[in-house]
Amino acid sequence: MTTSDKQPRPMLWAAAFIASMALIAVAQIFDLIARPVSFILMLLAMFLIIPMARAGLKRQEQKGAMSPALRVYNRRVLGVMAAYMIAMFGAAYASHEVPGDSPLLWVLAVLPLIPLFGMFWTMIRYYRDEDDEYLRHRAVSGSLIGLIMVLVIGTSWGFLEMFGLVPHIWNWWVFPVWAIGLGIGNCWPRRDGEEPEE
Repeated sequence: MTTSDKQPRPMLWAAAFIASMALIAVAQIFDLIARPVSFILMLLAMFLIIPMARAGLKRQEQKGAMSPALRVYNRRVLGVMAAYMIAMFGAAYASHEVPGDSPLLWVLAVLPLIPLFGMFWTMIRYYRDEDDEYLRHRAVSGSLIGLIMVLVIGTSWGFLEMFGLVPHIWNWWVFPVWAIGLGIGNCWPRRDGEEPEE
């Protein structure tokens, strides 16, 4: 088997990304690493998104599960996610340099929301523009998997926190966890009967 014939493994890259981000988050929640170190580690872990996205796109091409609308959606999502990460990490880092009573803190707090709304707009456009019902079904299923992850993790953590078993965490984790679930849902191998006919 040549290098070009190898099956892409987006789930392998997704698992590496999720595991690294989870380890960093746990280390920060339990004060095992300091804030600047955790930001640097998270930024480095973000580079795993590049091979994950490439493997996912290659797999979609090989399976014949690529449409013009999906190609545009993938480009937009990668751009919006990059803007979100830059805004989130930039605002978090800059917030430590701004006095606590400064109105600039409001700007920094709202800054990551702009690309977040861009992500929602991108998804709505894709659902509207996608002509292939199978691909639209996969996208909606991926969104539901992300929602299930948020509900399960958030509710479980909430009960553990209520009984004082885990520390409080900020709620901005909701979107990244949902996005990870969306990615898993879109990369998850389907049963043979669910694949589109070629």
